[in-house]
Amino acid sequence: MKLKNFKFINVFFCCFLLLISMFSFGQSKKSDEIILTDDGVILNLKGTFKINWDKSDPDVPCSAIEYGEMLFYPDNKDIMNGKAIVLKPRDFDYHNWDESRNAEKEFSDMEKAKVEILKKTFLEEFEKMKKIQKGELQSPVRVKIKKVTPYTECDFTTAYARLIEIKKIDGTKSKITKLKVKKKLDDSDDFDEPHLDEVDDLKKYEISSKDGYANIREKPTTDSKIVLKLNNEAVIKYITKYGDWYYVYFADYPSDTEKEWKVKEYRGFIHKSQLKKYVD
Repeated sequence: MKLKNFKFINVFFCCFLLLISMFSFGQSKKSDEIILTDDGVILNLKGTFKINWDKSDPDVPCSAIEYGEMLFYPDNKDIMNGKAIVLKPRDFDYHNWDESRNAEKEFSDMEKAKVEILKKTFLEEFEKMKKIQKGELQSPVRVKIKKVTPYTECDFTTAYARLIEIKKIDGTKSKITKLKVKKKLDDSDDFDEPHLDEVDDLKKYEISSKDGYANIREKPTTDSKIVLKLNNEAVIKYITKYGDWYYVYFADYPSDTEKEWKVKEYRGFIHKSQLKKYVD
């Protein structure tokens, strides 16, 4: 009996250690997706990268290629509620448009930045892409992004982010697909990429605290620097989570009485106990 009991205790202890290690691995895997820096939060994510290109447009010079948006689909569907994230190789501000900016030059600079990313990250694929008139590149990647911005345009929301780093995942293969070249009189979209508003919308939460307010903090701790104080009923947009803390986005729109019309953006952490789901 003693020997049997000893074996049973050993098996039970081993199973217990296995469960603990699996739980710890799962927790560390999630926490690895968020890098806390003094310059803000960086998301370190695995997922799928997609980009379209088109050389068939008669309005584009024959030496130029028109690229679609650089889209990133995170493997973790909790990020942005599964929406595709539009990667921007340069800084951006869609809320506060500067009328003095040269839009044509900015577009040209953005296209050049995309080409440099493709050359550096997908050199072999890039050479094949140049021989195809219209197509799509798809590849498993790991990206580092910051300044995640849920941006509402008319009646749908797009998620943008500033791309810091992109790397192909070792041991994986990219896929290049030729797309049908549409006739000149075809008025449909230039690219066959998915409409970003067709994916599920973002999660929204409402501040609901017994204190009547909650603080957005720089890091997921109660003693971290306060980024913004929000009263109950204020609505924030969910990006992802870090344990019991939610990483959120809030856009503060100016009132009609303010002289300067400028939207202020805030990102940070709120404990989930101070939130409730927002219902439109």
